[in-house]
Amino acid sequence: MKRYIYLITAAIVIIAFVLTGCGQITEADVPYASDMVDNVLAGIKDRDYAEFSRDFTDDVKSALTEDKINSLADLLESKIGDYESKTFGQAADKAQNGINYTMVVYTAKYTKESGDVIITVSFTDNNGIKQIGGLNFNSPNLRS
Repeated sequence: MKRYIYLITAAIVIIAFVLTGCGQITEADVPYASDMVDNVLAGIKDRDYAEFSRDFTDDVKSALTEDKINSLADLLESKIGDYESKTFGQAADKAQNGINYTMVVYTAKYTKESGDVIITVSFTDNNGIKQIGGLNFNSPNLRS
C-alpha cells in the first residue's frame, strides 16, 4: 500500500509540474471530463470494473486491472471514506512526445477527509474519442 501511495504522490508532483506553464482552459472546454470522472468514481464505489474502466485507454486498463479495483476501493474507503462531491478546479492542454493531453483537476469531498481530495485526470484523443490516460488521487490522509 505504501508503494501505491508513493506512486500517487509522485504522479501528482509530475502533474503539478506539467500544469505550470501550460495554457489554462475552462470547464466548458472539457465537457466530456465530468461525466467520465463520475463513471470512474461510481465504478470505484460500486466496485464495478466495467463502469470504472469504460473510458480508459488500453494502457490504463492494463495497469489498473479488474483485480486492482477492490484494492483501490479499499484504500480510498479506509483513508478518505466515501465520495460525496467534486468541483472543477482547473484544466490545461499539454503536448509531449507528439501526443496531446488534457489534464483536468477536480477538488472532491470525502467523508473521512477534512480537506480536499485532489483528483487529477489526463485525457487523450484516440481517433476523435476522448479517453482517460491517467488517474491520480491526492489528499493529506492518502499521504499519511
